[in-house]
Amino acid sequence: MFKRNFIPVFIMFIICLFVMKPGIVSEGVFNGLKIWINNMIPYLLPMSILSNILLQYNFLYRMSDKLSFLSNKIFNSKYAFIPYFISLVVGYPSGAMTVNTMASYKRIDSNEANALVVFTNNCSFQFMAGAVSFSMLGDLSLAKYIAAPHLLSALLIGMLIKKSTISSTYTKVKKQKYISFYDAFNSSIYKSITSILSIGGVIVIFSVFSNFFDNLLISISKYFSLSTLLSDLIHSTFVGILEISNGCSVASSSALPLDVKLIIINFLISFSGISVIFQTVAVANNFDFNISNYVFYRAVQGILSVIICMGMLILY
Repeated sequence: MFKRNFIPVFIMFIICLFVMKPGIVSEGVFNGLKIWINNMIPYLLPMSILSNILLQYNFLYRMSDKLSFLSNKIFNSKYAFIPYFISLVVGYPSGAMTVNTMASYKRIDSNEANALVVFTNNCSFQFMAGAVSFSMLGDLSLAKYIAAPHLLSALLIGMLIKKSTISSTYTKVKKQKYISFYDAFNSSIYKSITSILSIGGVIVIFSVFSNFFDNLLISISKYFSLSTLLSDLIHSTFVGILEISNGCSVASSSALPLDVKLIIINFLISFSGISVIFQTVAVANNFDFNISNYVFYRAVQGILSVIICMGMLILY
């Protein structure tokens, strides 16, 4: 009885909370829309349309075939470099969108899609270098302490799961039919806009939750009279677990030592946050997405990223 009614009761509680605190809700919605309009649509939509068009032709797959000896050896998958590269350029959740597109065109099956999405759905270098290192931390040279651990930990995860049963039977038995540019362009726009709208909805609702959570954490820290450093540590970590952009911003502007800031930011970016996880779920609709497996490996990647970052800080 409780399990069956938990979600409706929880949603009713959230609605009541939203009615009681309209100011916090409005602020969260506007913040979410700003993130979506200013950061997601300009970068994700055009790249999503173009990558969707490319993925309908054989060009990228032929290029991957050239590198298949390397990709198969490292990841046990011919096409791992395609979503890995796209996510490096575009960022979350473009890697998952690319894997989903490949699955929709029967280039990979659900088993391979679940294996690929674990380590190819990553943060963009532009966000790590431009937004976090330059804008938030004020030092572009710090990008290497964020980008290198994040990207290396993703590769380590890929090598860690390479022994999983990954098959590419679709690519061997099913040839891609010829498609005109007009059809490829139209279908790419439709799929990209649908995905972007889903992502926007997730960003807005989690921005509202983040605003509530932010206010709650500030109240708790004042009530328990926590020290500034401990308060900043808890605040940035928990806000970032919910939504990485806000978490990285809070950590960067805190009074914490720089090395602690970098460690927190590394974990948050590699874990990706609950908001990005839900964005990934929203776009992974063409294969049987294993969310528990995905969340587990995101946490593992976060830990690996922290270890690599600490090693770099000790060495340099």
